[in-house]
Amino acid sequence: MSPDYKPIDCNFYDELEAAATLRRRVELQYFNDLRELCLGSGIIDTLFIRDKVEYMRLKSGEEIRLDHLIRIDDKQAPGYSGYPDFSCGC
Repeated sequence: MSPDYKPIDCNFYDELEAAATLRRRVELQYFNDLRELCLGSGIIDTLFIRDKVEYMRLKSGEEIRLDHLIRIDDKQAPGYSGYPDFSCGC
């Protein structure tokens, strides 16, 4: 495993798998590789492992490390509990 990779909670992984299986659009909050906060949405195409790090690939082709996910829809990643929700309530 990459020394800085932190495996995600199994229940949270199950949420990602369910969204991928149902091919539903999800709202995402995550950090990119530069540790910048990103907000977006997409359809999860697949979950995979590369170099012992877990990722998800969106239909758009974008890849996101699973330990960088802060929130998917209204579900906060356990590793980021207490982290503010930056989604727009519009």
